[in-house]
Amino acid sequence: MNNNTFVHKYIRPLIGKDDIVADMTAGNGSDTLFLARYAKTVYAFDISEEAIRRSREKTAEYDNVILIHDNHINIDRYIKEKIRLFIFNLGYLPSSQETRITKAEETLIAFDKAYSLLEEKGYIVITFYIGHKGGKDEYYLLKDHINKNRFQIIETYSQNKIDSPITYIIRKN
Repeated sequence: MNNNTFVHKYIRPLIGKDDIVADMTAGNGSDTLFLARYAKTVYAFDISEEAIRRSREKTAEYDNVILIHDNHINIDRYIKEKIRLFIFNLGYLPSSQETRITKAEETLIAFDKAYSLLEEKGYIVITFYIGHKGGKDEYYLLKDHINKNRFQIIETYSQNKIDSPITYIIRKN
């Protein structure tokens, strides 16, 4: 089972029709579409115009998706309410050049802002793709930050292959 399949199976029972959720890296729109099927409102961020276009096409039949063409570090400009669940799928836009990637320092800022907007008993799901340039740096920076601040990791998933993605599921106490 790949990380995306694991994430979708895990989070499905965690979100309901009254929940507000956010996809912090819209990418091809797969997570955005998944969330749109079950949540009241989905905020979806991406810095890539192509990612926003792909996500718009994929979620065209849903009126509960708010697509935001901006860096995820700016979430506090758009979200003013408590969020049930955040998804971060780090790295780069699939099927594109790897020149535009998530950056460790920006992801750390976005993570902290997301955590502050998270409702009590809410979740952050973060998948690190450590096999691309900058991926390991991003993983170790966030891992150290999560451990240092004692954020509660309730589940970890990886296929245990060299440089395979690593997913953390974090719950706010």
